Amino acid sequence: MALIVDAVHRLEADPFQTDLARGFRAEVADPAWLLGRQWQLGEHAGEDASSPVRLRYQARLTPIEPVDGQPNLDPRTTPAEAVVEAEPGDSWTPGRRVAAGRAVATRAAAAGIALDHPQLLLAELPAPYDLLNGTGLDGRTLWRQRTELGLDEGWFGALRPPEPEPADLWDPAELSYHARFRADGVYLTLERHDGGDLDWYSVDADAPLPPDSGGPVLAAELFPGRLRFPGAPVPRWWQIEDGKVDIGGYPPDRAHLSTLLLIDLIVNRSDDWFAFPVDAVAGHVLTLDKVVVVDSFGDEWPLEPAKDWSLFRTHGLDHGSLVVWASAATPLAGPVLDEVTIGTDEDANLVWAVERRLRGRDVPADADPPPTPPARIDTTGRPGFAYRPMTRIPPRWHPYVIEEVAGRRRFVQGRAADLSGPAAALLPEAESDLLIDPASGGVHPTHQLEPAAVGSAGVRVERRAMLARATDGSPVLWTQRRRLPLLAPPGLRLRFDTLDLVPPVP
Repeated sequence: MALIVDAVHRLEADPFQTDLARGFRAEVADPAWLLGRQWQLGEHAGEDASSPVRLRYQARLTPIEPVDGQPNLDPRTTPAEAVVEAEPGDSWTPGRRVAAGRAVATRAAAAGIALDHPQLLLAELPAPYDLLNGTGLDGRTLWRQRTELGLDEGWFGALRPPEPEPADLWDPAELSYHARFRADGVYLTLERHDGGDLDWYSVDADAPLPPDSGGPVLAAELFPGRLRFPGAPVPRWWQIEDGKVDIGGYPPDRAHLSTLLLIDLIVNRSDDWFAFPVDAVAGHVLTLDKVVVVDSFGDEWPLEPAKDWSLFRTHGLDHGSLVVWASAATPLAGPVLDEVTIGTDEDANLVWAVERRLRGRDVPADADPPPTPPARIDTTGRPGFAYRPMTRIPPRWHPYVIEEVAGRRRFVQGRAADLSGPAAALLPEAESDLLIDPASGGVHPTHQLEPAAVGSAGVRVERRAMLARATDGSPVLWTQRRRLPLLAPPGLRLRFDTLDLVPPVP
């Protein structure tokens, strides 16, 4: 009887090795050995599976309509940031105010209309144009009072503002923007937007889009490709990867199981992901209605979006719908015009709003003035003491106290008084538009704050001019207000019932 002996050779991993770095590096001593590794890993063997080779999709575009009250700012052509953040009067730049004032002054003089009131002069121009304050008529003021002054609108010519002017979507109490867009009867609501970039996740829909929503229909047939992202491993073993990419360069410990799962997903499953481009139009809601994949065997596979959860999904819309905004990718940002820091002072039981910058210039820090020394001092006498009700509050510090307004607890702006001197003196009122509610009409309370808008660490609110281009290439200018977090709230060491040392005098 013949004896047959089979020789079996196997390559097994060393279970006692704990260094994963060498495994990820895949060191090679002999290039021919790499061919054996390809054979071992089955790269030369075919799989009983198919690959996507062709794809068909059908999509529809639902246009996003302008916000009520500002039809001139179309989301399909205007950057979404400008649509939301625009202020009434943004068109009145310093140059336009000066030019309109000069043009109207010439025509008013020819018509015998006297424009000699001091309130019609240029005022509150931002730096460096503040040098022109009081040197001429203000075109913006003349336009707003044209009816009372008897001015003809034609005198303004091309310098007149657009009709209607943008609606103010800034909520002065929440320190954020609120807006509602509509797309074929479905409302896209923007809540508590701090300012800045606007993307698909910024809005929530109240209902999915109807199946027969209007708009252009897109249909295309194309070839899918492998999904590529920075740091993704190459699909074949033979390919040389970038030495800068090391997925396992930071091996996780036993407390970071999720990192280990992510590494396993990227290393072992990244070559199974495919992607395909979809033509989209800015200012529309894109909805994928049908996706059919044709594999290498000629079979067709209809694809459906995942129903359990989705990372890239606008809340309220179907899983196949995505909001595509016309966004200002790289806008030109001007210098900060106004800056206000707001925070809670637990010791004083107040909220302080501090004006740091007004109309393009920093507010000077007004420290306590040095005491005036007496003419003569009695070195043999005993010093005395002077009573002071409270320490000094610097200007531009505005207190807010908690009150109930219309059934809601709000921080209401007050006006502090300086009691450090012999007589009480009211401090200046707030000048920044960030601390004034236009709806108040200058009547108390001129500004309120929602307690949740301030937070424990405080916020910083900025206001600056922004310039970008619409989809047709035309320039778009608007004024942005933005809320940013603070590391620590502004604090003021207030002291009450203090005694100041008075040197003895003869």
